[in-house]
Order: sequence, then C-alpha cells, then structure tokens
Amino acid sequence: MESLDQKQIYVAADLMVLRVWDDHLQIMLTRRETPPYQDRLALPGRFIRLDESAEMAAGELVREMLPGMNAYTEQLYTFTAVNRDPRGRVISTAYLAILPGRRTEECLKGPDSKLVPYSVRLTGNELHFCSEDGQHLSEDLLAFDHAEIIRTGIQRLRGKISYTGIGFRFLNDPNAFTLVELQSIFEAVLDAEQDSSNFRRFIRNQYEHTGKIERTGETEKRKHQSAILYRMVKTL
Repeated sequence: MESLDQKQIYVAADLMVLRVWDDHLQIMLTRRETPPYQDRLALPGRFIRLDESAEMAAGELVREMLPGMNAYTEQLYTFTAVNRDPRGRVISTAYLAILPGRRTEECLKGPDSKLVPYSVRLTGNELHFCSEDGQHLSEDLLAFDHAEIIRTGIQRLRGKISYTGIGFRFLNDPNAFTLVELQSIFEAVLDAEQDSSNFRRFIRNQYEHTGKIERTGETEKRKHQSAILYRMVKTL
C-alpha cells in the first residue's frame, strides 16, 4: 500500500456531487483504482497542490469530472480525524457541488466518465445507497470516512433548503420551471412528502411575493392541466 511522508500533513479536496433525478437525490461516486480501498466506491477527490487553493482544486475536479458543467459549489466542512487515511495524516476539505439533473446525463454517459450515480437516502443516522440498476450499497463499503462526509452534506442541505435558495440550484432550467418540479426537489432532499398547498404558499410568500422569482406568462402542458412556468429573477 502506498504510504505518505509520516512527518507531513497533506490536504485533500473531496467533492460531494449531487443532483435530483427521477424524484430521488443522487450522489456521484467513483471507483478507486489504486490502494488503499482499491475497487471501493468513494467521493471524487485529490490532494491540493502547493500552487492552488482548496477552492481551485474543487473547481478543477468539477471541470474534469463534468466538463462543460457550471456547478454551484460551496465549502461543506473540513474533516480532520487523525486516522481518516491509512496512508498518513490527511485533512480533507469537502465541498458540495449541485448540478441540474437533466444536463448531467450527457457527461455521465460519456466514454471517459468515471462517475457512477447512486440514489442516496439518510434515515436517522444511516445512509442507504442504490444504483440505477437496483444494486444496494452499505455505507460500510465506502472508502475512507466518505460516509461521514456524505452524512454531513445531506444534513447541511436539509438544514439550508427551507431558508436559502439552495434548492433552486437543482433546477433543470432556472428560466422555466414549475412549482411541481421545485416541490419534487424539496421532497427528494428532505426525503419527505410535502403538502402541495402549504408548499405553494411557502414558495409564493418567500420567493414570488418578494420578487425573487416571477411567472413567465407561459405554461407547461400536463396530462390533465397546464402548470404555470416560473423563472428566477435574482440569484438565490
């Protein structure tokens, strides 16, 4: 197994890439090609070089993993447990990267893509993963302390979605979305069904009446009725 200089502290940037797909919260994982934890699934990440910041490393990772995507990225937390990496002393600065679901498909299906989408649920303090072909994964099978990073990220996302605009970052098109699409995002993140009337009232009071979103004047055709299309006016 590769080892690191035991007299040095290393800093890594790890990415927790999320999207909402088919009404489920999904996370992008990679399969490790080298020890430690060879063949295990892990968050995409790498060591930070001397000539770059953690933000620069995270941004470069997004561009490498999802070329052409303009992901919303924010720092999550710095993980400093002494034995989190068996090779040596490694500190990880983790980032949330949120992507619109529909626009990621072309990147994920590309021949060079190393990302594997897994639906993820946090029930109590336990994570559950499921691949698109129905394969289930226990959090114990993840590399390093990445289950703890993912747990922290979902808890952060759930805590912020009701009082910030972070849920809007999952929209396929911020210039043409319905409240049905937005509600499905909230339900996927919170892993809980939302009452439609209360949700619409919340969005209108919090965002439409304050001028943060507005109606486009157009509708989207659905089976039995038309849905009003909205667009973002201000960056949330």
